[in-house]
Amino acid sequence: MAGLFNRALVKKWVPIEVLPIIGICGMAVGGATFYLYRLSQGSEVVWDRSGDWRPWDKVKHDQNIKFLSYNQDFWAQRKLERAEREGKRIVDAI
Repeated sequence: MAGLFNRALVKKWVPIEVLPIIGICGMAVGGATFYLYRLSQGSEVVWDRSGDWRPWDKVKHDQNIKFLSYNQDFWAQRKLERAEREGKRIVDAI
């Protein structure tokens, strides 16, 4: 009896042609939700609000943080230039 009542209710309020559209949209929303959840659990996403939320500000001008650097001499030269600049006083540059 409940099945008959349920079918009659569905036919009255939702036309049969709309059911595939509802199913496809429901699967799309579910897939998008799953995809966003998986993206949010990646290693590049940080959910730590108590720590530093701008860690890129701590990177120094002569610090190489890349995994692969083709021009190693550039970073060595930058470190030397920075050491030379720190050795001089600001008054000497004026």
